[in-house]
Amino acid sequence: MGEAPRARITAQNTLTTWHADRLYGAMVILVDDEQAVVVANLNLDAGKIAMNMSDFFLAHSFFNYGISYLRRGHWDEHYHLSLELFNLAAKCALMNAEHDSVKTITEQIMRNAKCFGDKFEAISVTITLLNWSGNVFAAVALIHSSLSTLKEELPSVAFIIDQYLGNMRAQLAVLSDDTLLSYPAMLNPSNSKFLAVELLAKLYTSLTVIRERDAMPIIPLKIIEISLTCGMSPHSPSAFAQYGNYLALIRYEFEEGYRYVKLALSLMKKIPSRAHDGSIMFFSNHTKLYVEPMQSSIECYLDARKASLKSGNPYANACAYVYNNLCLWSGKELNAVVIAMKEARKETKYHKNFGVLALMQPMLRIALRLMGQSDAPATQQDNLTNDFDEICNDGGNTGKYAIQSHTIFFVRLSEALIFRELDKAMEAAEKYFSVNESVGRYFTISTPNMFFRRFYSGLVSFWAARETNVNKESERWRKRGVDCKDEIEKLSFSASTWNFQNKAYLLQAEEQFCTRNYEMAETLYDAAISSSKTHKFVNEEALSNELAGHFYLETGRRNKSVHYLTRAFEKYNEWGAVAKANSLMLYLDVNER
Repeated sequence: MGEAPRARITAQNTLTTWHADRLYGAMVILVDDEQAVVVANLNLDAGKIAMNMSDFFLAHSFFNYGISYLRRGHWDEHYHLSLELFNLAAKCALMNAEHDSVKTITEQIMRNAKCFGDKFEAISVTITLLNWSGNVFAAVALIHSSLSTLKEELPSVAFIIDQYLGNMRAQLAVLSDDTLLSYPAMLNPSNSKFLAVELLAKLYTSLTVIRERDAMPIIPLKIIEISLTCGMSPHSPSAFAQYGNYLALIRYEFEEGYRYVKLALSLMKKIPSRAHDGSIMFFSNHTKLYVEPMQSSIECYLDARKASLKSGNPYANACAYVYNNLCLWSGKELNAVVIAMKEARKETKYHKNFGVLALMQPMLRIALRLMGQSDAPATQQDNLTNDFDEICNDGGNTGKYAIQSHTIFFVRLSEALIFRELDKAMEAAEKYFSVNESVGRYFTISTPNMFFRRFYSGLVSFWAARETNVNKESERWRKRGVDCKDEIEKLSFSASTWNFQNKAYLLQAEEQFCTRNYEMAETLYDAAISSSKTHKFVNEEALSNELAGHFYLETGRRNKSVHYLTRAFEKYNEWGAVAKANSLMLYLDVNER
C-alpha cells in the first residue's frame, strides 16, 4: 500500500493526527474481513470530520476508501455501515459535481436498501440532481410518488386550497411568537412525518421553476401543520419564512409577513441545523428585500450563500444568482457585479446546475453590454445551457419553464429600453406579458426581483403607448403601464418608501407624459431624480435623468433636455455603464449643434 494513504491523510490539516494514524495503521496491517470493517468505519468517521470542515472532496475520498474495503455480501452482513457510507458518498459526490458517481451510488442504495426510509436519502439526492440538470418535471413526479408512499397528499382544487389557507391562518393567528418558539423539536428523523417535511420542502423548490404554482402557499403551511402536531423540524423555519413571503408579497400584508420572517430566523437559532441555515436565510430575505433598505438587505443573500457552501446545501448557486441579479438592478458598481457574476457562473457551470445557469447568462450579457464589453460569441454562450434547453423544449415541456422564459423576456425588454430600441422592447414586452399572464398570482413568491420586472415593463409600456399610432393599441399599452405603476405604488405605500418611491415617481411621470399633462410630468421627473439620489439608486437616477431628457426633447424643448441628458451621462459613467453613457452623446451632440 506504500506511503500514499499516509500522505493523503496527514496532509489534511482538518483531521486530527491521532485519527489519521489510527486509520493508516489499520490499513497497513489489514489481513482479514474483520479488520476491513474496522478500516471502513475509520474512513466513515474521517469522512464525517471532513464534512464538518466543509471539505467535501476529502470527505468523498474517505467514503470511497471505506466502500472499497467492504467485502462481498456487505449489504447483508454490515447493512447499516454500508448504507451510511453510500448515503454520505452520494451527498459529497453531488456537491463535487460528480454526477455519474451520484447515479451509480444511488442506484446501489435503491437496489439494496430494505425499506423506504432507508432509500430516502438516495431519493432526496436524486431529486436535487434532477432539478440541477433541468429535468424539474421528473423531480416533481418523484416527489409526488414518494409523498404517496408516505400517504401524504396536497389539495389541488382551488376552493379547497383557499379553505385550507384560511383555516391554517386562523390557527396561527392565536399563537404568539413565544408560543411557537417553545414548541419541541421533532425527535425521530426516520419518522414518516419527518420524511414528508423533507419532500415538501423539495417540492416547494421545484415548483418555483415551473408553472404549477397553485400548491406553493399550501406547502409551507402543511409543513407548519406537521410541525405543530409532531414537533419542529430543521425545515420548519424555512416554512415560516415562506409563509411570511406569501403574506407580504402576495397579500401585501408586509407587517404580518415580516413577523413570520423574523420568527423563522429566531427558530433557526433555536433549532440548530447547519445543513439548512443557508436555505432558511435565503427564503427569509425575500421579504426583507422589500421592507429594509435594498442595498443592505441584498448582502444577506451573500451570507446565505456562505452558509450553504459550508454545509453542502444546494442553495448556494441560487443565492449567488439572486445576489448578483439584485446587485445589477439596484445599481451596484458594474465592474464589481460582472466579476462576481463570472465567478458565480463558473461555479454554477462546474456544478452542472443548468437551471440556474440559464438564468445567469442573460443578466451577465446585459451587464457586459452596458460596460461595452463582450464575454463570448453568442453561439459559445448558448452552448452552456444546451442540455437545459433540450429539456425545456422537449414535447410537452415547451413553455412550462416559466421562470426562465420570464427572465429572458424581462432582460430583453429592459435592455432594449435602456438602449432605446423601441421595436425590440415592444416585441420582448409582448412575450413577457404573455408569460406573465400564464404564471399565476404566486409567481412573485419565487421571484425576489419581481418589482424590478414590473418597473421596467411599465416603463416600456408607457413608451410603446406614446409611439403607437393606433388608438386601441396605444390604450392597451397604456393600461399595462398603469397596472405596473399601481403595483409599485402599493409597494411604496405598504413596504418601503426607500426602495420604491423613486420608481413610483418615474412611472407616474411617464404616465403623465402619455396623457399630455406635461406640467405634472415635469414635477414627477424631478421627484424621481431626487428620490433616486436620496435612496442611492445611481442607475435609476441615471435612467430618470435620461427619460426626463427625452421628455423635453420630444416636447420641443431641446435646450432644457441638455441638463438632464448630461446628468444621465455622468450617472451612467458613475455606475460603470460606459457604453450606455456614450450612446447619449448622439443626443448631446445634436443639441449642441
